[in-house]
Amino acid sequence: MASPPKRVGEVVLTRAWIDWLVDTREGYLASLLRLPRKERLRDRGASFPSMQDIFLHVLDNNVWWFESVPRDRQSSHRPLKSPMSDKELRRQVQRIARVSRQLAMSLTPAALDRAYVVRGTKGDGTPFEMRMNLRTIIWHMIEEELQHRGELNALFWQQDVDAPTQSWFRSSIAG
Repeated sequence: MASPPKRVGEVVLTRAWIDWLVDTREGYLASLLRLPRKERLRDRGASFPSMQDIFLHVLDNNVWWFESVPRDRQSSHRPLKSPMSDKELRRQVQRIARVSRQLAMSLTPAALDRAYVVRGTKGDGTPFEMRMNLRTIIWHMIEEELQHRGELNALFWQQDVDAPTQSWFRSSIAG
């Protein structure tokens, strides 16, 4: 007889997702860096021009949502820009891993409920302001990164390169 499914709380689940994203992001960086520089910087007509631009967008989102918003430093945020050296890309991935893991370890039910004021500018230049709790920010970041990983996967496959996918079965809480 099978044992009942393991139940986990929201904080544990959220930490596991953040850890999974951090751990698997390394594979995307490694695969990206194995491409010839010209290929990873080539405009492919995707959500952001090049594969490296897509990857930088994911990194920059993490900086914005996990550093700038919680520390109310949105006005001083400077987006990550391409082209970026391999060394700088690695440094940014390590930095974001550190920030993400610190955030994950700080999570409590109360921390997930904490609301932040998010200020920015829409694509047309119109300013906006909204309130959003950390739970929503984190789940948005998970959705955003998975969306762009799917896009990168397709671009890797178009070049006959195996995408560096890694299943959730390898997560810290998979049963």
